[in-house]
Amino acid sequence: MRPIQSIDLTYYDVKAPKANAEVYDFRIRQTENRRQRRIRDLEHENALLTAVLSETSDEIARLRKLLTAPGGLRPI
Repeated sequence: MRPIQSIDLTYYDVKAPKANAEVYDFRIRQTENRRQRRIRDLEHENALLTAVLSETSDEIARLRKLLTAPGGLRPI
């Protein structure tokens, strides 16, 4: 079973000065990956919503045309 929380893998070289320290911080990479994945998901959702909006606009135009046509819509 995988843990729910990500493992914090950080290594700090205590002997080296701070400017030259070797730091492995996977939280930054994971955060960036999550951010990029969220951006892709939002772009996909935006594309779907745009398609739905376009289809809805087309359907409204079609229904208006049917309503204004002679004879209009007939009840079923």
